[in-house]
Amino acid sequence: MRYVSPSNVHQNHNVVMFSSNDDGVDSLSASEVESNATNDGVEAKLHVPDPPRFLARGYIIAAVLNAMTSLALVWNYPNSALDAARIISTTASTATTLTRHQPNLLATYTAGALGYLLLAGCSCQILADAVNTKRLYTSETYKRLTLGVLLFGLIGLWSLPGEVGCNSRFGAGVMSTLLLSQITKFITSFVSFVGWEYSAGGFNNRVKNVLIEIVKGCRHVVESCPVSEERPASFYRTFFLLVTVLNPICNIPELAFNLSQGARLFSLPVSLNISSIARLSLLSVLLCILKDGAERDRLDGSTFIKLNVCVGLWAFGVGIAQGFGIGDFNIRRAADKLLFAALFLNNGVVSQLRKMGFVRKEDPNDPDVDPPLRVSLF
Repeated sequence: MRYVSPSNVHQNHNVVMFSSNDDGVDSLSASEVESNATNDGVEAKLHVPDPPRFLARGYIIAAVLNAMTSLALVWNYPNSALDAARIISTTASTATTLTRHQPNLLATYTAGALGYLLLAGCSCQILADAVNTKRLYTSETYKRLTLGVLLFGLIGLWSLPGEVGCNSRFGAGVMSTLLLSQITKFITSFVSFVGWEYSAGGFNNRVKNVLIEIVKGCRHVVESCPVSEERPASFYRTFFLLVTVLNPICNIPELAFNLSQGARLFSLPVSLNISSIARLSLLSVLLCILKDGAERDRLDGSTFIKLNVCVGLWAFGVGIAQGFGIGDFNIRRAADKLLFAALFLNNGVVSQLRKMGFVRKEDPNDPDVDPPLRVSLF
């Protein structure tokens, strides 16, 4: 048995952080990884360093803060969309794209409010568990999730006032919500940065290889997109491509247009654009994780069940808000989001029922087909 020193582990760890998948590592506990790892067919003793003492608690605090921010935004929910429409329509830049799409303001506000709780908050809670089991160091799934939360926090810091600005009544409650949202995004990004550094094996090694890792990671994602026997066409793959491509294609031109019309960096239209970019960046990472889990038949894992349910609930809330707009409910406006939500909620619930033994894991007459009620192919 060959022993691999911690420095060599860190060195090798950096190169594969973005570009490789877990290939079953998620199923190993920290003790199992320490006692038995394999490198090119040769058994090696892999040393898994202890995480920073405050890291798990930091993720829990970030999850709680995200939940508090979401609840604070929901508390101001009834009048916020109408206020936003009035604020935007009375600004100097009346030609902004948001002025032309005022019925979507309620959906935009809802997406931001629920994004704190169901996307960022859920991710932080999952990462806290990963730190306690040391899987953040050994699993590509949690490393990717760390990067998604980091993007959400760092980009979101520039979203000022963001969804909070939709309320024109700038009293103590609104100002405290604005302060809470900025503190939440700062702590979320700071804790995620620490987790990012820990999972990479040291900040100095990380900086040296960051560009190489990003290039390899992008190449790996592109190479994993074509349909093959090992990677079947799933709706996770389809939505991952749609969200990843449409996020910059739709939001960046809209952001540039708003700025060109005289909107300031910290104005409501621009801050909502930036908030959308941050939120969809995290959603894109979550969809990539679910796509990878589906391709490895790991959707029955607790992490993937939580992500399925949280993404589904977030889309459902946004769909209901989009259906109402600023008026009566219209199912045609809500149909796309509700369909998106139904697919994720279905798979999350079915996976949980499978774990509980209420749904068969395979068809006894044809073991090769997908389980009953499981959605995988278009």
